[in-house]
Amino acid sequence: MASAVLIKSIGCRTNQEEMTALAAQLAGDGYYVVYDLADADVAIVNSCLVTSAAEAKTRRYISSVSHAYPGVRICVTGCLAQHSPHEILKRMPVTWVVGNSRKHDIPAILRKKEGGVFHGAMDAHALAAVSLVNSPTCPGASGRTRFFLKIQEGCNYRCAYCIVPLVRGPSRSVSFDRVVGVFEDALRAGYKEIVLTGTHIGQYSDGPSCGLEALVERLANTDGDFRVRLSSLDPRDMSDSLLQMIGSHPRLCRHLHLSVQSLSPAVLKNMGRPIAEHGRFLEKLASFRKSFPLAGLGGDFITGFPGETNEQFDGTCRAAVECGFTFGHVFRYSCRPGTLASAMPGQIDEKEKSRRSERLRKLLEDRRRLFVRSAAGEVQRVLVEEESPAAGLASNYLRIEVAGHTAPANTWIDVTVSGIGNKKDRCGAVLAKS
Repeated sequence: MASAVLIKSIGCRTNQEEMTALAAQLAGDGYYVVYDLADADVAIVNSCLVTSAAEAKTRRYISSVSHAYPGVRICVTGCLAQHSPHEILKRMPVTWVVGNSRKHDIPAILRKKEGGVFHGAMDAHALAAVSLVNSPTCPGASGRTRFFLKIQEGCNYRCAYCIVPLVRGPSRSVSFDRVVGVFEDALRAGYKEIVLTGTHIGQYSDGPSCGLEALVERLANTDGDFRVRLSSLDPRDMSDSLLQMIGSHPRLCRHLHLSVQSLSPAVLKNMGRPIAEHGRFLEKLASFRKSFPLAGLGGDFITGFPGETNEQFDGTCRAAVECGFTFGHVFRYSCRPGTLASAMPGQIDEKEKSRRSERLRKLLEDRRRLFVRSAAGEVQRVLVEEESPAAGLASNYLRIEVAGHTAPANTWIDVTVSGIGNKKDRCGAVLAKS
């Protein structure tokens, strides 16, 4: 008899999309995918290890499932399972521990009632995660209006703070033809926004002449009524031509999100993320905002990296304003065993990390409010995600709500931005006059 399986994904967007693909794979193999632990025989937990908080969340969830539903067998996969498989099996109430390198084998592994560790090295031959490319269902069946298309897995960089290359391996890319095929399937299924995602999409490559820019250009020039959004980019992958495409191509979202981590050249050097001509990089960002004032410019930031001085942190805050960032995600530095940064001198007190994080978050929230005010009176095209009142995303990543108006999900509405909305994360708008 087929098992009923619940899937819980913790952590990044890549984790979530891998589990969407795994759910389809399980269903195709005769399993029932359920959404309530009370209905489940097996719980698959896709774990995260990128911060100590994410790791703790994973462990708490596993413990809570074990206590509340002792009859549910637990399968742990993902980055924590790749990093510490035998420790998890020994110390946690789980049946199976499946590393990232064996994630594609989960349907078969679940049939092994004896359980155990299923693990392998994350090397150039470990293509399991890349094989889990979503096959799109229609937006109504998936409950989504955006389709996340994974184009790449792993990372070739070795940033001092980051454990991801150890648990996801080197960069591997889905073939150009496969990406194009799934992209076109998603359009035929009815999706109007396709998000290109992966561990480090700037390292996408399917041969010397086919990198991210070539792929984006090919997808954006497909016929149809849609738009393409890029997920987070590394600043080292940002070229003038890509910036121009993002700012001006009618089918590309005017939204640039950079995993800058810091805007201090000294801190970046210590992180193992040196940017040649750092001043030129900051100038390019400022120029992007000037050339495309309605484009969204977001960033990921780490505060309290070992050795970061108050002056260096102040420099990051100043540069964030000067470059015109319109929003951002701020994380306190989290010491990860096995990374270079974990042994660095100058580890910073948690209270100081929190103080800096709160200051930078407030600064970026102020920048977001200014961005919304600057967009007031402008017409934006919104892809409806919530029907009543109609709300969704604009190209520049502003979340917009039209009070008193109802519209079907996965349809376009043209609106005129009116300013800050009633909810913290939303802008108000009215329907644009035709």
